[in-house]
Amino acid sequence: MLSILHVISSLDQRDGGVLRVVLNLSADARRKGIHSEIIGMGDIAIADNPLPPEHMHTVPVSFPRGYRYSSALRPWLRQNLPRFDGVVLHGMWQYPEWAAAGECVRAGVPYVCFPHGMLDPWPVRGQGRLTEIKKTLYWHLRERWIYSRSADVYFTTAREKRAAEETFQLPTPGRVVIPCGVGTEVGRVDRPANANLQQPTGRRVALFLGRVHPIKNVELAIRAWKTAELPDDWHLIIAGSGDAGYIQSLQGMCREFHLERNVHFVGHVAADDKSYLLGRADWFLMPSFHESFGVAVLEAVQARCAVAISDQVYIGEFFRPDSEILPLDETAWVKFMRDRMVDDDWRREVSTKDYEQIARIMNEEAVLDGWRQALMASFMPRGETVKVEARIAS
Repeated sequence: MLSILHVISSLDQRDGGVLRVVLNLSADARRKGIHSEIIGMGDIAIADNPLPPEHMHTVPVSFPRGYRYSSALRPWLRQNLPRFDGVVLHGMWQYPEWAAAGECVRAGVPYVCFPHGMLDPWPVRGQGRLTEIKKTLYWHLRERWIYSRSADVYFTTAREKRAAEETFQLPTPGRVVIPCGVGTEVGRVDRPANANLQQPTGRRVALFLGRVHPIKNVELAIRAWKTAELPDDWHLIIAGSGDAGYIQSLQGMCREFHLERNVHFVGHVAADDKSYLLGRADWFLMPSFHESFGVAVLEAVQARCAVAISDQVYIGEFFRPDSEILPLDETAWVKFMRDRMVDDDWRREVSTKDYEQIARIMNEEAVLDGWRQALMASFMPRGETVKVEARIAS
């Protein structure tokens, strides 16, 4: 059995979908002969953890917290790295990846880098000149060193791989595409655990679910909602945690547009509450500026919820040509909301066909076999395996 350690900056599911990807892959790959453990920073906050507690490890975070620094991480790695055949570094730009890469090199344990979209042009260059300068400097000072010593770099879509190659010159020749669509099946829940989330009979619901962050472009959905002037029985639910000041600015926008009655901020949801909202919603909306995969989109599709996403959500490469993949243009979203979102026949057609498409091309066995194949190729001694790019079934 291959033994893998995953290094991730946060074990709090409110920080985004990367943790869910790691948990799902780790749990489901056990039946493929992959033993996985996770080391992360800070408290564990996971509502529905599929891994046994002994496979989860944490070290405390100290100053600077945003950098996810922990003086306890390197000692933990030095003691435990010999137990593993390889290490997967999830994310970029923070201390855990730098510390883990250095300790892997010191111990002679191979590792791979899994940037999860953090190498794309938008996260590097699309958030202002200061962020671009800071990340460019950091790339040359540290991240390039990390990547130059990695066995491979993993990507979740071919589009993410191409975008990363446009941002910086990657020193590692091995670039592997491994879609992560496992463990995302959402069960049907008739009542939420939080009674305040219960939706009245007859209410029509469009749902945004995810981290409430400027990259998610929730402003576009709110502006389009105002301009579309939808019937009063339509409600937009924004579910997710985020910076308090940013959420207050979105709420202020809703007050300015007189949308308080029909746009609701419900905070972070998980487990049965998340399943309830995905099952109850008529449409799932994700107008993001950038999304390297889109785990929440996959969850919505598998809950048989119709989805409308921006053309910057990379999971869209697996969808049908007539799926609701919209440009980052308010007029296009207004037209969708006025003409097609309110059409029940179209909603049923989209939800059914998208579900069939994703189930066909992203089946669990193919994804897990690709994951196992990639790990074996990265971490088995060279010459014992043949490296090939892992892909899902087409």
